[in-house]
Amino acid sequence: MAVRKNLSQMGIAHLISFLLSFGSVVVVSRLLTPLEIGVYSVSVAVLGMAHIFRDFGVGQYLVQAREVGRKEFRAAFSVTLYSSWLLAFVLFMAREPLARLYDHPGVAEVLSILCINFLILPFGTPLLALMQRELQFHYLATNLWLTNLVQTVVTIGCAFAGQSYLSMAWGALVAHVVKVVWLNCVRPGEIIMWPTVRGIGEAFRFGSLASLASIIRELGSGAPDLILGRTLGFVEVAFLSRANGLKKMLIARVIALVRSVYFPTFASELRSGVNGAELFSRSMCYLVAIMAPILAVMAVLAEPLILFLFGSQWERSAPLASLICVYAMVLTPYTFYSLSLIAAGEVKRNLAVESVIQAVQVLVLLSSIWLSLEDVVRLFGLVTMAQILCVQRALYRTFGLRFVDHMRTVFPSLMLVPCSCLGPALAVFYAMSNGLSGYHFPILAVSGLLAGVGWLTGVFVLRHPMKMEVLTLIGTLNRICFSRFRQNAK
Repeated sequence: MAVRKNLSQMGIAHLISFLLSFGSVVVVSRLLTPLEIGVYSVSVAVLGMAHIFRDFGVGQYLVQAREVGRKEFRAAFSVTLYSSWLLAFVLFMAREPLARLYDHPGVAEVLSILCINFLILPFGTPLLALMQRELQFHYLATNLWLTNLVQTVVTIGCAFAGQSYLSMAWGALVAHVVKVVWLNCVRPGEIIMWPTVRGIGEAFRFGSLASLASIIRELGSGAPDLILGRTLGFVEVAFLSRANGLKKMLIARVIALVRSVYFPTFASELRSGVNGAELFSRSMCYLVAIMAPILAVMAVLAEPLILFLFGSQWERSAPLASLICVYAMVLTPYTFYSLSLIAAGEVKRNLAVESVIQAVQVLVLLSSIWLSLEDVVRLFGLVTMAQILCVQRALYRTFGLRFVDHMRTVFPSLMLVPCSCLGPALAVFYAMSNGLSGYHFPILAVSGLLAGVGWLTGVFVLRHPMKMEVLTLIGTLNRICFSRFRQNAK
């Protein structure tokens, strides 16, 4: 019940934040020129690597630590202060050379404002991590939509006032300030403290390993563009980007929502003595029941989706997107392995897993020296297999989770894949057989409806654990509708 409530609170906050961000992009895009937006985008890209080090893994350290008292919290605050202030100094000193590198003074102006965020960051991030640890999701949800609201209002206001590319920077800065003020109102007296050098060793060691794993993961996410751009050219990179973008665009929000609740909840359960192997498998059973069918249906509908969203010039991306979605579906039983290892304090083991996975991916990408883009994407299956082997071994050594036991738990969720895919597959086959493949939106609409019916049928026929969640949701909606009906009747 608590997890359901936390997910609903964070879900509403994420939805509000998405709508605010989308509205801000629409309005600002009409007020500013592409050049002005480009100046800000380049400046933020420069900060990309710095953001990995900004809290030095302290947030994850506080969430997973067995005990957190005043001493541990002060040490975490101090590590965040030293790392973020050092980054602020380096970025401030580098702003002019970077502006000369990109031949625009606006880069230096934007960086000057954004550097202030790094000075403010220590007075908010550790306390937010403490709220995560204490599962205070009502505060976390409020912080999420409140800061996004402030950032949207300030950004749009500054754009109207003629602040040009500085509008987004001012929005980000004011949102940080408001967040710190709000946190001080919610948890007075817990933000401001003197930094220390005593007791920071454990937080520093954990943070350094966590940050290194994040860097490897960040480099891995950029490796396809960097390597294929050199070996195959920009056009091939664009086709792969569209194929990858289909998966990210449709499921990234779901993953972000679930992970915001999963990590602190998993760490809290581990501290209370719950069996980590059973907890991970049970959690993945619910996640796989949602994500695997979505990815499978996307694999079936890749071509009409690509053509409807991006146009016929991207048709070559469709088979690539299908393969990428299939590989992602196979990996769904291990979706949050990294967060689970970190929650158990196994940050070194997580670093080793990330290093092996990214090394295999780089080797596969380097095969593009001899192979075509399609062949390279097919070889991504080797990366998938390597990830399963490495992650399963790490989970066994950490929690004692055996592959057979894990698959036995998530197998009912995987059975929902054919139930969800049958209808869309028949719809696509019918459209192709009758010369209707050009009607992309009707195909997607019908396929989506059939996928939903197939999924619900599978849940009830197979008596999947999601059946209880569906019945609970139906009951909640009925109560809401009934209460409104009674109010209208009065």
